[in-house]
Amino acid sequence: MSNQDDESVLSAKRPRISRRSFVIGTSLVAAPAVIIPNRALANQRIVFVSYGGSTQEAQEKTIIKAFREKTGIQVVTTSGPDAAKLKAQTRTGNIEWDVVNLIGSQAIAAGREGLLERIDYSIVDSSDMFLEKKETTLPWYSYGGGIGFDPKRHPAGKHPRNWAQFWDVKGIPGRRALRSRPDETLEFALMADGVPAKKLYPLDMDRAFKSLDRIKPHVAKWIAETPQTITLLQNNEIDFVPTYSGRIEAAKKQGVALDYVYENNIVTPSFMCVVKGTKTKDAAMKLVNYFLRPDLQAAFCNMMGYTPVKRSAMPLLTAEVRGQQPELDAPGTAVTDVEWWADHASEANKRFKEWLISG
Repeated sequence: MSNQDDESVLSAKRPRISRRSFVIGTSLVAAPAVIIPNRALANQRIVFVSYGGSTQEAQEKTIIKAFREKTGIQVVTTSGPDAAKLKAQTRTGNIEWDVVNLIGSQAIAAGREGLLERIDYSIVDSSDMFLEKKETTLPWYSYGGGIGFDPKRHPAGKHPRNWAQFWDVKGIPGRRALRSRPDETLEFALMADGVPAKKLYPLDMDRAFKSLDRIKPHVAKWIAETPQTITLLQNNEIDFVPTYSGRIEAAKKQGVALDYVYENNIVTPSFMCVVKGTKTKDAAMKLVNYFLRPDLQAAFCNMMGYTPVKRSAMPLLTAEVRGQQPELDAPGTAVTDVEWWADHASEANKRFKEWLISG
């Protein structure tokens, strides 16, 4: 999750990486031939920005690794795709990033503001997709957001299974955490207040903030960075937290005693974008194309439990991962309206920040 962090979602922050450094992941099967010879591309470098943690590690071990080995293009990976930094780079012409992984609302807003290059669909194969492509933004997987917990501390019947129960601090005791951003948090607040998952939009922000007023005194942590949702659970600093299925499944594979509620989820697409003014535009488009390759999407999603956008990637998922896919048609599953968020993100962020610091 994927995925998703003001991304409004921000991710785990790593030390600043210069364009003279690059990341080499673990080995993966070779990718299909690329027209331009490796030696002609060996001196090119792309800076790729994503959300850190297990999601970015999986990106590096699958797509990035295969891309580097076959094309010879070096890829510098770093984390923290902040919208303000992206705008500053494009406005000043001091472009430090080339390819950016953005969640839906950020991606749509960045495209509207002229911060992104048009996707070159003569290079990028957008066929056979579940989700709609855009002029400047291309979905490449979707991720589910739901409730994470430690099953050792909170076995069946002792943890919330939906957002109404998450808000029920008396009926289900435990230390709550929420994200310090409005996107997803407002949706969770509305579902907790009884709004059906399929009827969330347009969001009733007045009702959402009234719902948040009820739980605010019981929030032990306000989390800005997605990987913290896992570390705080693992360190027994919180009991219940909104997080992503892929983060939990990756932790479980490492032997961490965590679990995830696949009911009452919100599903959000994650997008690949190319920064306006990049000096390596063709190479950046080639990297975006690798993120659309069915075999590499399946490799990534098999590591993270997320959902690929290529139909031809679905049969390549393991049986275990196929069983972890959210049911999009289920009454309790919400799907993020990225266009609504692109229209209202500024208003929602301002109001949420003011609400957080209020008494």
